[in-house]
Amino acid sequence: MVTQAQAGSVVGLIRNGDFRAYRNAHAGQTVWVVGSGRTLGYVSPRFFDDKPTVCVNYAGTVHGLRAFYSVSNHHDDAQAIALARPGLPVITTEIEQVPDTDTSNVPATAYNIVKVPSIEQPYGRFTTEQHWPDDPDLFTVGPTSLHLAIRWAWYLGAAHIVLVGADCGEVDGHGRIEDYPPGQLPYPLWEATLRDIAAQLRQEGIGVHSLNPWVTLALEGHTFRQ
Repeated sequence: MVTQAQAGSVVGLIRNGDFRAYRNAHAGQTVWVVGSGRTLGYVSPRFFDDKPTVCVNYAGTVHGLRAFYSVSNHHDDAQAIALARPGLPVITTEIEQVPDTDTSNVPATAYNIVKVPSIEQPYGRFTTEQHWPDDPDLFTVGPTSLHLAIRWAWYLGAAHIVLVGADCGEVDGHGRIEDYPPGQLPYPLWEATLRDIAAQLRQEGIGVHSLNPWVTLALEGHTFRQ
């Protein structure tokens, strides 16, 4: 059950499915964008209880967060997450923006799903110069749902965006938080795209940071490999 205090970190919760009702819902705040990288496993889920948090795909459900937005390019994943956490909003694109081989036969129809209009998915051809829309009500879709999640944090009016678990590599030989569904992990593509998006956001005056759960990887006995 989500308490009132926890719900306050996801303002308005379900707003009749209209994505425009969420614009600037967290204006001037720090918004935390949570991926599924291995470092997430070293951050307590309670750390996010009082923070506006946007989770990529299953990151919020697997890690046991209490209140958060979920964002997924995949309609079947959006549907599954929405049914698992019916009191929380799940954001996906109006038209499923994934490779043909990944297109789902499961429609995203749950009442707490919020669909947004988006550019056409360019996959590995993504550049912010071409694919970061000037229209604030149009959403970018990159090679991973993380890019759509960052755009959602931008839409919420974030003054700062802090990435958690956006590792783009393996920590101690593992690429995902434990119990996360397996999948292909094209780290170099993700890293290049994230670098470009971060540069775009900083040009717009939005701070972009990443949470490191250790003093440093090496000092606390961990290894990293891309």
